[in-house]
Amino acid sequence: MKRRKFLLLTGLAAGSVMVPASLYVLSPGVKEYARLLIERELNYLKLEPGSVSRYVEDYFNATGNNLVSRLKWKTMYYLNFNWEKSDQILELIKYYLLSSDFFINKTDERKTVHYLGLYSPYKSPVPNPFSFALYPADQVGEP
Repeated sequence: MKRRKFLLLTGLAAGSVMVPASLYVLSPGVKEYARLLIERELNYLKLEPGSVSRYVEDYFNATGNNLVSRLKWKTMYYLNFNWEKSDQILELIKYYLLSSDFFINKTDERKTVHYLGLYSPYKSPVPNPFSFALYPADQVGEP
């Protein structure tokens, strides 16, 4: 009975190590998961085809990509996290919107969102997204 128990526990331990490791190795890259997360969270917007992929490529080239971050991104996707549960997803989506023409178009959800380039407040400050509310078009230029 001891031998059977040992073999059973050894098999379970090996399986519990091999299954997650094989899922990690065989699953697509972290950039694919980040792209899917953005598209899932912003499904109500018309996103330019290919713009999310270009943004994700630029984002991960700028921030770096190590084993721990890859594991976090894949875990967040598999566990169906959204922006409310993860600050990383919130930051990814926030910087995508800042890197696009979404605020330039006054947050108009009917217009297609185009990726302009990775947002940097030092290189390309975004216009105030609420300036149209403070300064309506019919009052601009009036004293």
